Order: sequence, then C-alpha cells, then structure tokens
Amino acid sequence: MLNGRRAGTWARILVTLGAVLPYWRLLTLRVVFVTDDYFASDIFNGELPGRVLIGQLLRQGHWPVWTTQLCSGLPLAGVPLDALGLAAFALLPPAAALDVYLLVLLLIAAHGAYSLARRVGADTIGAVLSGIAFAGCGYFAAQLKHVAIVATVAWLPVGLVLIDRVLAPEDDTHAGRLPSRMLATALFAVVFSQQVLAGFPQSAYICGLVYGAFALVRAIGSRHLLGHPRRWQMLLAGLAVAVALAALTGAVLLLPLSQLGSITDRAEPLGYDWSTILAYWPPNLMTFVVPYAFGDISNNTYIGPPFFWEDYGYLGVATFLLALYAVRRDWRRPLVLFMAAMTGLAMLFVLGRATPVYHLAYLVLPGLKMFRFPTRFLIVVDLGLAVLGGVGLTRMRGEMERLAPGSALPRAIAIAICAATALDLLYHQPRQNPMVPGSAWLAPPPAVDVVRADTPQPRTFTPRHRDFHRLAFQRARGWSNVEPYFALRDVLEPNVGGGYWSIPSADCYAGISARWSVDVWGDHNRNASIAAMIAAVDANGRVLRTHPVFANVLRTFGVTHVLSPFPLSAPGMALVREDPNAYIYRVDGTARARFVRGARPVSTEREAVGRLMDKAFDPDAEIILHDAPASIGPLAGAASAPPETPGTGTASVTRDDTTEVVVDVDAPADGFLLLADTYYPGWSASVDGAPVPIYRANLSVRGIQVPKGRHQARFEYELPGLRTGAKVSTAAGAALLLWVAGAAYAARPRGSASVAAV
Repeated sequence: MLNGRRAGTWARILVTLGAVLPYWRLLTLRVVFVTDDYFASDIFNGELPGRVLIGQLLRQGHWPVWTTQLCSGLPLAGVPLDALGLAAFALLPPAAALDVYLLVLLLIAAHGAYSLARRVGADTIGAVLSGIAFAGCGYFAAQLKHVAIVATVAWLPVGLVLIDRVLAPEDDTHAGRLPSRMLATALFAVVFSQQVLAGFPQSAYICGLVYGAFALVRAIGSRHLLGHPRRWQMLLAGLAVAVALAALTGAVLLLPLSQLGSITDRAEPLGYDWSTILAYWPPNLMTFVVPYAFGDISNNTYIGPPFFWEDYGYLGVATFLLALYAVRRDWRRPLVLFMAAMTGLAMLFVLGRATPVYHLAYLVLPGLKMFRFPTRFLIVVDLGLAVLGGVGLTRMRGEMERLAPGSALPRAIAIAICAATALDLLYHQPRQNPMVPGSAWLAPPPAVDVVRADTPQPRTFTPRHRDFHRLAFQRARGWSNVEPYFALRDVLEPNVGGGYWSIPSADCYAGISARWSVDVWGDHNRNASIAAMIAAVDANGRVLRTHPVFANVLRTFGVTHVLSPFPLSAPGMALVREDPNAYIYRVDGTARARFVRGARPVSTEREAVGRLMDKAFDPDAEIILHDAPASIGPLAGAASAPPETPGTGTASVTRDDTTEVVVDVDAPADGFLLLADTYYPGWSASVDGAPVPIYRANLSVRGIQVPKGRHQARFEYELPGLRTGAKVSTAAGAALLLWVAGAAYAARPRGSASVAAV
C-alpha cells in the first residue's frame, strides 16, 4: 500500500513537471504571449484586454455589465464568469493573472487525463504519459490564445472521471457506496458549471455531448453490475439533475448572451456552408505524426489553407503510435472501445464537410447549427489519443515483462518514452505562443499620453487595422519576430487602448456585436461597413487613402483621434504628433454628445448609409432616426425652430459609469440630443426625471428628443436577462453548494468520529 501510494505521488509530480515544461516561462508570472490570428489576435486584441478590463471593473466594485471603453459602448454579455478567471484577474496584476490562470488550467487538464487514464486501465507510468501528452497537446498549444476555450475544455477529463465514479460497476470499496457516488455527481455538477461559466458555449456544448455519450454507454454497461435497479435509476437521475443545475448556474451568462444574440448576425442558425466554411484540411492528418509536415504558421512557412491553429493536434509521435497499439490489442475492453469510438467519431466531426458524418450531426443534434469550426472537436480527439496512448504504453510494458520476467528494462523503457514525449512537446509546442515581458507589452505607448493630453474625453479609431495587422503578420513572419506587433500596439488598435490604458475606442474586436454596429465598423466576420468605405490601404500598403467624408463621419460617432502607422490626408483633421510607429491626428469639431435641431427619419439601413456618406450631411444640424414615430417628420426640429433663435445648443457628459450616463443639455429650441454611444436594448432615458423613448440614430447610436431650455438627460442601463439570470444562478449555485456539502457529509468514512475521539 505504501509503495503504491509512493508511486502515485511520484507519478503526480512527474505529471506536474511534464505539463508545465512546454510553458515553463509562465512560471515567472511576468510574461504574456502575443500569438497572432493573421487579421487580429485573440489574445492581445481580445482575451487579455477584455479580462484585464473585467478585473478593473470588479476591483472598482462594478459588476461587468457595460463598458464605454470598447466599441463606442458595449454590453459585457457572455463574458467569462468562471471562479478561477474572475479571481485571477481581480486579485493579480495582468501578466501574473494570465500566467497563474493558464498554469492552473494546464495542471487541471494534465491531472484529469492522468486520473482518466488510470480508470481506463493504464498503470501509473502509462497515466503519466497521458497527463503529459494531453496538457502538452497541439490543441492547447494552438488554442492557448483562446483562453475561454482552454478554460472550458481543460476540465473535460475531470468531468469524465467523475461520471465514471458515479456509474462504475459496484465494488467493495468506500468509493463504490451510494453516498460517495452522489458526491461524485455533485462534484460533476460543479465542474460542468465552471465550464458553462467559462464563456465559450461551443466548447461547453462539445463537452456536454461527450459527457452524455459516456454516461449513456457507462450506464448501459453498469445496469446489471450495479445490482440495484433503483440505485441505477437514482444515479442517472442524479446526473440529469447535475447537468440541469450546471446549466442553471450559467444563467447569469447565458440569458444575457441569448438576448444579445437576437440582434446580431447570429440571430438565426448558421447555414451548413457557413458553419463548415473553415474546414479541416485532410492532409493535416499527417501532422499527428509529423507536426510541421506542411510548414509552421509561427514562421509563416505553412502552405496549407487557413487556419493552422484550428487543425493542429500533435501530442507526440509515441503517444499517437501507442494509442493505435492500444486499440489493436485492447479493443475488447469496454472503456478502451469507448475511447477509441469517441476519438474516431470526433475526428469525423473534425473533418467537417470532408465526410457526410458532420452533415448528418448538423441535421440531427439540437444546437449544433449555432456554431462554426467543426475543428473544435479536435480536443476530444487529443484527449482520446492521450488516454489510449497511456493504455498502449501499459500494454506494451506488460508484453515486455512477460518476455523478460524480473527485468527492469520494460519499466525503464516506459519511463524513457514518457521523458522523450515531454521533450518532444517541449521542442515542438512552445513556438506556437511567443512570450514577451508583460512589463514591456502592457506599458502605455507614447500615443496614450498624447491623446489624453489633447482631450479629456477621447475616443480613438485605427482605420483599416485588420489590413495593418496582416502587414504586421507578414513582416513578423508569423511571429518569429514580435517587433512588428509592438509597433502595431502603438496605434492603439482594438482593444488594447480601452482594455489596458482607459483610452476608449470607436470600434472593437468582439465575438458578436449588434448588426447596426457592424454596419458602421465591420467585424472579423463581415467587412462590409462604413469604416471600410471611408478608408483604404493602397496596393503597396504604405499609404492610407481616405474618402472625402472621412472626418465628417468620424465626427458623427464621437471619434476624437485617428491613429495610423502611415500618414493620411483628410480635411477636418490635424496632425498632433508623429512617432516612429504612429501618426496621431485630431478630428476637429467632434463630440460624444451634441444638441441637434433637425431630424430625418429613415426606413432602411441603405437610406441611412447613403445620407451619412453624403457630403451635405451635417451631424450638428441633422440626426437620422430609425423606427421613429410618424409625428417626427423630415427635419422636424429645424422646421419648427424660429429663425431668430440664437445659438446652436450645447451638451456635455457629466457622469459616466457602467450603468449610467448623465448629459447636461442647453437647447435653444426643441430638438434632439445625440449621444454617440452604441444603441443597445436595455438602455432607458429620462429628461429631468420624465421618461422619454430612445431612438436608434445615425445607424448605430442613440438619440432622444429634448425640449427648449436647460435639462439633465439621464441614460440608465440594465443588461437584458441579467436580473433573471442572476436570480436563477444564485438559486442554482446555492442548491449546488448545499448538495456538495450534504453529499460530502454523507460520504465521510464510517467510524471517523470514534477514531477522532481516540
């Protein structure tokens, strides 16, 4: 017993060391990585500044519901709310928070795979291989920049272990008793709730499919072995309750996200072609054996179709070959057969449109139509291969020991394979995530001080930033040389200015945005937008050409400064400063809030775009209203204002936080207040305490009517679905905690009280 415990302890130590080896620089707690996505970077444009911003809001005592730092105002629906992530970024500096968070997730993945491999039949050395291979697999290496994905799928093997503890055949140990099984069920609910709260529904959905399949197969195989039909039914009911509680715990995230989804381009299920457009390239199957058979995206030598990081699943050639060996020799064992079938089916899903399997699943499985990237099922493939690799190593060692009884050579060979796999992954995987000092990356560039000094309420815009990003990717040769990304950071492209240094940006890099916001600023899924129409990069990528209405359109949306790596010429703009990496221009006559005399109702988006792009459009004199009542006729305000009325009116923002904006208005006549913040459901408005309707104005921002005189306009925000979601999540979370506490008490070892008394 002691030798077994000692072996298990050493095995866990080796798993820990092997798991962190490819990511050893995270142990310094001082680095961030700047992995690119060619058109932007999910880590330095999205995940990291977004999590830093959420951490700032939590430290200030605000629940993350809205921010004016990104996208001219953005609801924080669907942001990650898992306990580990919130704690890390609320309590630690950004670099340390990222490093600690990822290290914990990688260790969860490694030790979960180790435990799962043990339950499938691997010995301690084989399970060590499984833990090292899974934590170091290509899926994690390539998707590390998608922190929310990693935060979800890292728990997958832990969830499977807990389900197996619930439904494994009856035994005589304490772990086989009903109270212990119910405790495992409650802990599974905790794990799945964290996956739901991690903020990446597709990955939680994939894990849910795997859990369901495993529970079904395990339940069928254990029905008669458990010996008690009522117990079997109780355990299945417990798992169903666990899944329901986990889903309800995520209501605080899922309900607001569903509300937001209804006004985006994803309001309807995605068509099959769109769902599978970025499909796995079948020749990349070779990369399970030769990781860079077709080149390496990190140095821009990859010759296959995009995206390399969605296809990369290498987890060591020895692991892959041993997995095949396990299937060949042990396929009659139920758990091995399940892991093999799970891995094979997941790989067919990964292949997407290359086989008819995914199309059939697309038609049959509820919810699958809502997601892109069938390649995200690759995590299931890597987990299956890692566990089967451990089983294969165990089987191979057993065969060698039968051929050479009493020899230490089989054990030495097995340990050597584990060590060689760790070194293999250390050599191949780190290049996918270039680490840079956090102190350098997060230090504000000169543009931050320039913009702050030039205006008290800035809002920046970096036109054609996706084109500039592609140029940086080419100059960096992937990310072999990170200097071009430092230069690109200096022009405050989304979301770095707002996320790190409180310099709000007009647009942003977001997973989903309101349709009308995309109409103005575009996004990574739809480039057709006003922003694309008013600026273009010339063929040699050295000059930014602007439309004649460039400055006027930016005035409409409250943009105070334009930053570009190249010079530009546009009327109504003045060069403030020229730095080595950034030209900084001021937009004259801009304002976040303004009084407007006239209104022009429109019935279509095209009509609004046409007017905004008209040289005659004056944002100080005219507001374009969508869905306005018939009582507001064309240029109503201007027509009703007496010609002798002096002044143009003023409006100034006097209060601005996550749920409220207050604007003081001095109106020389009846008219409108235009607030150049993005229009979203959930905002309400009042003038001097009296409620007034908010109109979507100038395509994507907000407008309200104000009467003549001095007034205080107040905009208040309640994230749709948050109140209900919070109540449901609180109730479900409390029930879950009570369940865990009660199950832990019932499952305590018998006789513990008498032992303690002695």
